[in-house]
Amino acid sequence: MTRILWTKTLLAAALCGALFCVSTSTVAQNADEAVRIAGKKIGDKNPDVRAQAVADLARANNKGGATAIMQCLATEDDGPAGYAMAESVRSLTSEEALEVVEKSVLKWTKPENLFGAYWTFLGLAAQNTERANSILRKAIDETKDDEIYLRSAAIEAMAEAGRTDMADLLLKVLKTYDPEWDEKSPIIVLTSIQAAPKMVTGGDTKLRNDVVLALADILEKTKDDRIQWFTCTALSKITGEDTYIEASFWRWWVEMGGKKVERRDEGATVAGRDVPKFFKAAAVGKRVMFVIDISGSMQHPVELPPEMKKPPEPEPKKDDSPVTGGGKNGKNGDKDEEEKKPVIPPPDYSKVKSKLDLAKVELIYTLKNLPNDYWFNIVIYHTGHDWIDGSSKEFVQATEGNKAKFVKKVEDLNWAALTNIHGALVRSYCVNKKKTLDPMKIGKNTNNPAWDPECLRTGATTIFFLTDGSPTISDDSTDIGQVGRPGGNPVGNGRMCQGRNIALDIKRLNVFRKAVINTVGIGPHDGSLLGALAQMSGGEYIDRSGVAPR
Repeated sequence: MTRILWTKTLLAAALCGALFCVSTSTVAQNADEAVRIAGKKIGDKNPDVRAQAVADLARANNKGGATAIMQCLATEDDGPAGYAMAESVRSLTSEEALEVVEKSVLKWTKPENLFGAYWTFLGLAAQNTERANSILRKAIDETKDDEIYLRSAAIEAMAEAGRTDMADLLLKVLKTYDPEWDEKSPIIVLTSIQAAPKMVTGGDTKLRNDVVLALADILEKTKDDRIQWFTCTALSKITGEDTYIEASFWRWWVEMGGKKVERRDEGATVAGRDVPKFFKAAAVGKRVMFVIDISGSMQHPVELPPEMKKPPEPEPKKDDSPVTGGGKNGKNGDKDEEEKKPVIPPPDYSKVKSKLDLAKVELIYTLKNLPNDYWFNIVIYHTGHDWIDGSSKEFVQATEGNKAKFVKKVEDLNWAALTNIHGALVRSYCVNKKKTLDPMKIGKNTNNPAWDPECLRTGATTIFFLTDGSPTISDDSTDIGQVGRPGGNPVGNGRMCQGRNIALDIKRLNVFRKAVINTVGIGPHDGSLLGALAQMSGGEYIDRSGVAPR
């Protein structure tokens, strides 16, 4: 009896083994077939189809799937799709898949590969396994200092994922800072500075202090207003101190043990002179873009708050906001120069009737107050979008002649049609000092404002974005109707008519551009979208209506 049972047991085990072999073989065949099917879709024109294909490929978690995923990511240029693909990379955990990932991503040193590398590293950083972490470390430890795009992608991804355990890699990059980066390659210094508060905590006091000292060195060496501003802001977030601009203060802070101190009035928090403002939101850096809504609803009446109905009063000269723009160490500018500046009367709201009137008054006031060493341009938008002056597509210097020319253009503005928020913002990112890109000819490998070297060097440092509504049309719309808004106003069927997609795609555009986006909403508008744009960039959202939906 015992022998019979033993024989049956052996037969059952053999049968199970055979079934296991068949099952394993079937699974492998099914995985290969899934890779073959999904691999055909990674080149689809629809970003959502590409993102789903990558998700299907990731489930195979094998060499073939990983190869196709990396092929797709190498040129991906859509925000919502790219972030979805990063999540798919997170599930690539097999050794064969990660070997493909490593061999591919560490070769992506060109600017056109910047976002493919970023989304790949973002998935690896979120995965947080020993194998994934080794790839992230190689992106810093085994690359050259001048491979700025790959290093920037890795640092940005680790910061986005909150990888405080890899702050030593950030410190290594910060210590390589060269003042020449300010002009030649600001992407790496800006990325590293903004990553610091996300990756550095008080848990490791020595590492925190080393990062503070590295940032202090940058603060002392840089001559760039925007880099000063971001560095002061980063130091403030890391330490809980005010935004002091004196490098000597931060070295002293470390010597004193890194403890919270009383506010020091000797000279220096932030900058010594005022900076231009639009609706009281401050400019950061000296290349300023204005993006102004002239859609049909801008003709409607505007209700001014009580304080704006009073006679205009001069604004105080002192500015305590965390911005730079004065002397190198934040000291007061030359008083004689200040006295020579023409006095610009404050905005006069007495003739403001419509929302467009209000936008004009504020914009003209800001333009007149731009210092001579600033550069600016204006994008206007409704159903379409364009530069306010078609003959001036690059940044123009804020000379008296140029300001007068643009003021006249603003005065002549009139309202028209729908609200193309995404198209207007993309156009603003295309502007630079030397050769502005054509926003209607953006490609994966060329003409892309998210990574174009000239846009990275001389693109906008601050974008002032104004609207009185929600997105109702986009460049990718092919029809208009009640799509997504039953019973509401007609809206285009494009993906970029959706506030969430707009926010994700502008986030993509700004990942390495580091423009501060200050948003202004007049009347009922999409407060959630404007708030998201400002928050993601370190800007300010100004609700001029008091009734913005959130």
